[in-house]
Amino acid sequence: MRLTTIIHSAFALIATLLSCFCCTCHAIAIGKGLIRIDDQNFSIRETGVPLNLTDTRLSIAFTILRDGDSSEFVNPKQVMVSLSSPNIGSEFYLHPHLIEGKIYESNILVSDISSFLLSAEEIKVTVITGDPDTTYNDIISLGSIRPSAKLRQNKHVEYPDRFQAKPEIHHIFREPPKSLPTFVTLQFSLLLFTLLAVLFFSWRYFNAVNFENLGKLSPFTFAFLATIALFEYYFYDYYLGASIFTTLYRVAITGIVALFFGSKALNNLYSLRMEDNRKTV
Repeated sequence: MRLTTIIHSAFALIATLLSCFCCTCHAIAIGKGLIRIDDQNFSIRETGVPLNLTDTRLSIAFTILRDGDSSEFVNPKQVMVSLSSPNIGSEFYLHPHLIEGKIYESNILVSDISSFLLSAEEIKVTVITGDPDTTYNDIISLGSIRPSAKLRQNKHVEYPDRFQAKPEIHHIFREPPKSLPTFVTLQFSLLLFTLLAVLFFSWRYFNAVNFENLGKLSPFTFAFLATIALFEYYFYDYYLGASIFTTLYRVAITGIVALFFGSKALNNLYSLRMEDNRKTV
């Protein structure tokens, strides 16, 4: 089927070139003819011949005459009927039979016509002729067929993708996640700091921690506590809108420092325990 289509297209192209460049005058013309849809007859030159969903058969018949002489019939070597729709760039070819040496007739079931054509608003009817005698080479446009809306809807097909520019891609990014208002967050943070201060005061008031040993702690212990405070700040800043990548970078760098100071702080606390200077309640 595809090879036949290619051959038909090549023939139509050759006929076109011959008609355009080989001779500027043509010696043939279409005589009487008709388009028959089931039992309804229409002139072959009529435009907008209705084709309905319930129609089953399409027939196209015509005669070819010598131009200027309505009594002399002409039979070119090659004759084809083209059904085409310029809007979708689709063509369908019929090979008519010669009856009694003068009438060309093509018959086809509507269901055998290309769905691309039947989904178009208008189908052009064209006769293409070819012959060694270049005066018989011609492309003659005749009438047209108009499929009904129901038929077009029934035969609707999705057109294949072609090599052409596609619509521009627009990225739609996800909106930032919704969170509590900043005022609520700040108030909650203030409450936490207040509770932390109450905790330190309680330790001092109830003598739960021996703050007299603070002077014996090494600087590494305070540095370790500072890294813990930095971790809390990073999480706090992330909650307020800092990037996750920025937060991970900060945590990774501070984590290395905290590991170093933490090991030194634990060694210092162990030495204080050995000296029995670390008081707990």
